[in-house]
Amino acid sequence: MVAEILYHCNGKIMEWKWSTNSELLPAPFWTSCYLIDGLLIDAAAPGSEDEFRTFIKRLSEEEKIEKCVITHSHEDHCGCANMLQSEFNMPIYSSEKAIPLLKKEKNYPDYRKVTWGYPYKPVNAQKIGEKIKTVTGRYCFDIVEIPGHAEDLIALVEREQEWAFILDGVMPKYTMIFGKSTDIPEDIAQIYGSIKKLHDYTEGMDNLLIFTAGRGIFKGREFFAEKMKEIEVLHLQAHEYQKEALARGHSEKKIIKFIVKKVFGGESFIGKFTREDLSNKNLILSLLEWPLK
Repeated sequence: MVAEILYHCNGKIMEWKWSTNSELLPAPFWTSCYLIDGLLIDAAAPGSEDEFRTFIKRLSEEEKIEKCVITHSHEDHCGCANMLQSEFNMPIYSSEKAIPLLKKEKNYPDYRKVTWGYPYKPVNAQKIGEKIKTVTGRYCFDIVEIPGHAEDLIALVEREQEWAFILDGVMPKYTMIFGKSTDIPEDIAQIYGSIKKLHDYTEGMDNLLIFTAGRGIFKGREFFAEKMKEIEVLHLQAHEYQKEALARGHSEKKIIKFIVKKVFGGESFIGKFTREDLSNKNLILSLLEWPLK
């Protein structure tokens, strides 16, 4: 297991990153939690519980966590929430949609168990309002619903500081997507709509910082505009190649393979490793289900 602590914005924000170092994985898969003035955003993966507990116990009195917000119910973002609640008596907040999902047992695929650990322990979360303040009240975050990657996903936006904690709301590159055979299907049309919502919501924030889960920090609203353009191009390509494949008389199965080959050069290693649960194929299927205007 690998854990890192990073400091951002002159030490105002602490990022705790974690990844398994399993030899079965081609590269580390990172997840992040952020600590701002006593407010913890997300609660790591089940496999990080020991390291996360040690991290929490070593925090100074000034850094002490008082409450936690879960951005969505995927195990790499809520895996230690039960420990926070049961061992540290910490209040846990989430969107209303996430509350029943966080209460459920999770039996996810083996590749996710290798990546994020197992088992997930259910947690009782409280419904978050439209805003949440940090412990001292120094910062106040707007809660923005951004479904697509997960139906219950929320972002936290601090207008005065120009911070947007989107975690898994936007991927740096759309080359794979969770498949519909899993318990966490994605919808590319919803993702596009949520990115546009974030772009519009942050209008006027000329120095915006965008915080993601283990994928880095991005500067400027143009990041959202670039992602929208990227998805628009993929959307058009998928439908154009579908027309070409149909004209060639390909079967439905061959049509999808044809489009994946044309757009991505073939299926990704992750697609093969996860037996297409997380694959380029499922991204293409989602793009095709989204009609062109």
